Amino acid sequence: MRHTPPEFIEIDAAMRARIEKFRDEHANDPMGGVADYVLYEDDDVRVWEMTLEPGQATALHRHDHEYILVIDSGDLVAGIPPKDFPMDPFVGKVPAAGNTVRVPKGGVEWALNVGQKRYHEILIELKKT
Repeated sequence: MRHTPPEFIEIDAAMRARIEKFRDEHANDPMGGVADYVLYEDDDVRVWEMTLEPGQATALHRHDHEYILVIDSGDLVAGIPPKDFPMDPFVGKVPAAGNTVRVPKGGVEWALNVGQKRYHEILIELKKT
């Protein structure tokens, strides 16, 4: 596993329609956790695990702290903010060997597996940032 800058794919008309449909269907979702469950926590960090099957999404969540994502499998994952949030949706490409990505605090989004493979990551929440 190595750190490389995230690679994003261009969102075509079909993907844009899928993202907009998802946003409309989930517009009233409550906030939830950033991942499936917590593996470890102390005063400095919280370590989460997340698995998304193709078509599965996380709860709407806020990144209250900085995170390091250790992504070990998947192919395409979308970050979808609510319509009123000042961030554009994106689709990230997961390298075959996995990746490690730093995520700044402040984002609000759903993660949606728009690929054909199971997506799996460990999220390290840096609580003191």
